[in-house]
Amino acid sequence: SAAQLGQRKLRAAQAELAAAQELGQSRLLAAQELGQSKLTSAAELGQSKLTALKGALHYEVPDTTLFSLVGTTLNLLNGTTGPGLLALPLAFARCGWLMGTVMLLGVFALNHASLLLLLRACLTTREHSYIGLCSHVADGIASLIDWSSLLFFFGSSVSYLVIIGEAFTVLTSSLGDGSVYDGGPVSDGPLHYSLLALLLLVAFTAVCLTPLSLLRSMDALQCTSAVGMGCLFFTVAVVALTPPPPDAAAAEPLPAAIFSAEALLSLPTLAFCFSSQSLFPPALETLHQPATYAYMHRVVDTTMYVTLALHLLVGLVGSLAYGSAVRPNVLDSLPQTSVVLAARLAVVLAFAFTFPMMVFLCRMHLRAILARSELVPRATDALVEHVDAPRERVSDPFRHTAVSLLLVGSSLLCAIVFPNIDAIFGLLGGTTSVVLSFVAPAVFWEACVGYMYNWTHPRRLFCKLLLGFSACIAALSLPSVLVAVLDNLYATASWVPMASTTGTLQKWSGGLELERAVNSSAASSAAEGPMLAGATLQL
Repeated sequence: SAAQLGQRKLRAAQAELAAAQELGQSRLLAAQELGQSKLTSAAELGQSKLTALKGALHYEVPDTTLFSLVGTTLNLLNGTTGPGLLALPLAFARCGWLMGTVMLLGVFALNHASLLLLLRACLTTREHSYIGLCSHVADGIASLIDWSSLLFFFGSSVSYLVIIGEAFTVLTSSLGDGSVYDGGPVSDGPLHYSLLALLLLVAFTAVCLTPLSLLRSMDALQCTSAVGMGCLFFTVAVVALTPPPPDAAAAEPLPAAIFSAEALLSLPTLAFCFSSQSLFPPALETLHQPATYAYMHRVVDTTMYVTLALHLLVGLVGSLAYGSAVRPNVLDSLPQTSVVLAARLAVVLAFAFTFPMMVFLCRMHLRAILARSELVPRATDALVEHVDAPRERVSDPFRHTAVSLLLVGSSLLCAIVFPNIDAIFGLLGGTTSVVLSFVAPAVFWEACVGYMYNWTHPRRLFCKLLLGFSACIAALSLPSVLVAVLDNLYATASWVPMASTTGTLQKWSGGLELERAVNSSAASSAAEGPMLAGATLQL
């Protein structure tokens, strides 16, 4: 009985074991199917997320072909070769051709070295604009750099309009005489622009420059860099190959060096000519990585040396040909032939493509200033995040249009009221240019890279040298520039008040009216001429 009972229990246990094995097998198959389905779902979800991430991320493969490198070089040359090129002969005439050459080479060497420091800071922080780099420095320094950038690009746009207006004045002067057709750049008249040229300048700004300045992206203007540089190369060739008129050739030769207070006015103009460091990081973004560093330096060196050659050629040829009689715009000193007129129109075409870029940069830095001041409901980080994109992202179209029209209109008004490009270059070169060319690269390198080095490292000492050189340029040149501006203002403006013997202020008709009175009186009476001439000298 016990054996039979044990046999029955054994069979029952075997049956339970078989049932448990079948149940475990079925559960294992179900778990495998469920795990396989979950794994498939997770793989599909991961693939979809990877696809979405690839679509969100944009990585541009560096293009190191010859065509791409030449295009990048032309884009940079279009920004480094600006209106300061036409004012360089006057700077050489003030300090002498040899001293001007030495000073230009010195400013170029410092600019080239500061540009390399700037690019090193950009590579360390992976930023590609001054606005992005400003997030790594103190707020006060960032505000100084933003305001300097805004004023520099705004002043550059004003100088573009002044040169365009002078070209229109020369064009209208061939149509007739009088203030309607003739103006100051050609005839030394009381008006800088002729009335017809003024109307053409306003119409050209409204019809051509304003629509281009309203563009949110500058991609459409990238193909115009080759056209603009072709126009500037043609202008340089005209300046270099056009023989001076006989009266200019008979003038006394320009000294090699001139040591005077007026020579200090050359410093800000030379500094203005190479104030283009802020244009390099965005243009070199795709090449700014260790794998393509050699190509980037090749583009930078080519751009800088070609810029130096163009400025040196125009400065030497213009100053040696016309001496102290050279005008702030060297094209005004050339014989007004059809070839020179074609060069003026080429300059108009080149600057017409560059002016919208200046407005675009003004708009970007103005938004950075407002964002930092918390006047615009947008975080600075969001601004920095999108600033390197080729398209300006502004949520309010009305604000974009209003700011663009305000910048274009105010630059046109300044070009009409204050058309002295020599004073513009002097003011910009002594203030904003030194900040953008020397102070900003040194500060960015110190904040992003220099803290890793000892204070006696040569590069840290060089940054101190850049800051000291900036202070020297501002201290030496700004007083002379301000004196020259006020002297010109009191000599020509009719609204400047003048102190009388009674201690009150009275308005006078300006130096030009008094000079005409001297000339007419000297022609009619030899006795009154010296007395009026003495009065002019006393004033």
